[in-house]
Amino acid sequence: MQSRGAWMALSILTGLLMIVLGGLFLARPGLSLASVILLFGIFAIVYGVALAAAGMMGRAESRWGAIVVGVLAVIVGIIALVWPGLTSLTLLYIIAAWIIVSGITDIAGAFMNGVGGGQRLWLIVLGILSIIVGIIFFAHPVNGALALLWLVGLYLVVLGLMRIIDGFTRPPQAQAA
Repeated sequence: MQSRGAWMALSILTGLLMIVLGGLFLARPGLSLASVILLFGIFAIVYGVALAAAGMMGRAESRWGAIVVGVLAVIVGIIALVWPGLTSLTLLYIIAAWIIVSGITDIAGAFMNGVGGGQRLWLIVLGILSIIVGIIFFAHPVNGALALLWLVGLYLVVLGLMRIIDGFTRPPQAQAA
């Protein structure tokens, strides 16, 4: 079991780090995006090499599957590092498509059996808004990327604050005998 003091210190430390990271996303979204893409590219390459090596050594359930996925991960990592702009644009388009499909699914779900009244209206409104946001992201990818980065920054700041509050307010856990 973790002591109350250790939990409090960990919560405050991680909360502060989230707030700093969120602040960076809000203050310098372009630099933050470049950093995330750089880290993703490095991660994909390291992961891909490790997975392919595990496949070659026979330490994966599917030897050839691990090798193929590992090589693809290395390729994706290299693409992210060589063409970070293309990587961010592609990611934004994937998110925009996902938002549109999600909106269509919400609208379709509004007309399923058992859905009625306020829930139906809410699903229709949410679906329409999702489709509009997805279209705006396709039409204005730079603004869409900036909006997403600001949302991530805001999310991290709020999550960091909640983490700090949790560190101060969580009651001590009973120690195991």
